[in-house]
Amino acid sequence: MSHLIRAISHPAPAATRSVTVSDILLTIPTAEPIEFVDLTDRINEFLRRENLREGAVTVFSRHTTAAIKINEAEELLLEDFKHFLRRLCPVEHAYNHNDMTRRKPPIAIDERPNAHSHLMHLLLSTSETIPVTDYALALGIWQRVFMIELDGPRTREVMVRCHAYLPQEASSAQSRANGEDAGLRGPHLDASDFGGGAK
Repeated sequence: MSHLIRAISHPAPAATRSVTVSDILLTIPTAEPIEFVDLTDRINEFLRRENLREGAVTVFSRHTTAAIKINEAEELLLEDFKHFLRRLCPVEHAYNHNDMTRRKPPIAIDERPNAHSHLMHLLLSTSETIPVTDYALALGIWQRVFMIELDGPRTREVMVRCHAYLPQEASSAQSRANGEDAGLRGPHLDASDFGGGAK
């Protein structure tokens, strides 16, 4: 069986390119125990606004009960995902983590009996890294980037780190304009900067 392999070339050699780094921190309020929040359009808008044409983006959740995953944004499929997670990690199970009389400090003041949420997260992932092409995430036609709330409602933080590949001349000009050689660090933004809060 033959396989078609398409090679995508990057004409500028590494010696003539440099990398700048931009970080944004999204603050995302959630309303449901399990909630899929689509971050794709917000990230693409940031890429266009910062003129980041080529590179890579890492989307990272700063929580152990909120995950990052790429999948399809079809409404019924998202409901199937929720049912699947609940079936694998039922809330009512007698988990050791939920027995506060046996837990050793430190224990958060607002600690919840949420072992099922941690187990759900264990099945998912904390981050995804996606290539950037022509000022947008190089996703497939059905792919979307989700933050998955597993213990809501809560307020979540998602860090988005953008690595932009620049020709050496453009990079030097940008460094002079910024008065620095170490690259860029973007602003702290919340979900309202990108057209609304969590779905």
